[in-house]
Amino acid sequence: MPDIKELLIDHSLPFTLEGKDITGRILRLSQTVDNILKAHQYPKEVNKILGQSLALATLLGSFMKYEGILMLQMKGSGAIRTLVVDYATDGNGEASLRGYAAYDDALADKIIPQSLENIFGEGYMMITIDQGKYMERYQGITALTGDNLACAAEEYFAVSEQVKTHVRLECEKNSDGAWRAGAMMIQHVAKKTTDQQKDAIQNTGADHHDENWHNAYVMLKSLKKSELLDDSLSLQTLLMRLYHEIGVRVFDPLKLVNGCRCSEQKLRSVISKFSPKELQDIAEEGIIKMTCEFCKTEHKFNVKNLIN
Repeated sequence: MPDIKELLIDHSLPFTLEGKDITGRILRLSQTVDNILKAHQYPKEVNKILGQSLALATLLGSFMKYEGILMLQMKGSGAIRTLVVDYATDGNGEASLRGYAAYDDALADKIIPQSLENIFGEGYMMITIDQGKYMERYQGITALTGDNLACAAEEYFAVSEQVKTHVRLECEKNSDGAWRAGAMMIQHVAKKTTDQQKDAIQNTGADHHDENWHNAYVMLKSLKKSELLDDSLSLQTLLMRLYHEIGVRVFDPLKLVNGCRCSEQKLRSVISKFSPKELQDIAEEGIIKMTCEFCKTEHKFNVKNLIN
């Protein structure tokens, strides 16, 4: 088990329940989510959905074994029109997060948290995973239906991965006014068995397997939002509280940071494709300003330097 004292506040922790064919992830985003949400200053409910989306992208991205990027995109016709979260991992135990949302000002203050239809209208969630040379690019799409984002995530796993999954997603401001997000997921991963073993399970053990899964879900459901978002409670402590009777094993944590991959060099490469006249047309007093939607950093370019 990793040394609790060594763990940073922002991390994801994989675990398994001993002998139950059940695996999971638990995570908490503290400084990471606070920095991202405060940089945007969205309405409260938009911030909550973006915070939950950051946590969901981390749950999904934590399965990536190699360097790569996972992009979580949601589009709809409701209060939130577009939401994008970008998760990038170096494949060596550290990952960075960034995200932004575009919304209807008139509808943002009327969001009902218990309805994805109210939040996104007719919408969908698309997950894209790109690990370059290591694996083929993957893309999955699911409708944004159900009471909350966790429901949509469970539907994605049921349809795209065909794996029984339960998800918890939370995001809230604490008493100090700092944003916190947390997430937990369990999955029932059936092991490969021989025909003889399958017959034995069907005849004697099917109910037992269902009972294990049900008990794991009940424990997950009993986890309080305040516990999941409390910086003073380690994730190991929470897992032990929930599953000490069953037995739980945790693995190496994944460190999480907020980080944007925008750079002056990348932006300069983009605008270099414009003609001199186009550059002059989009400039204001000889200066082209470009703001990154993810981190809100403003980059300025002198047209004369670009043309010359």
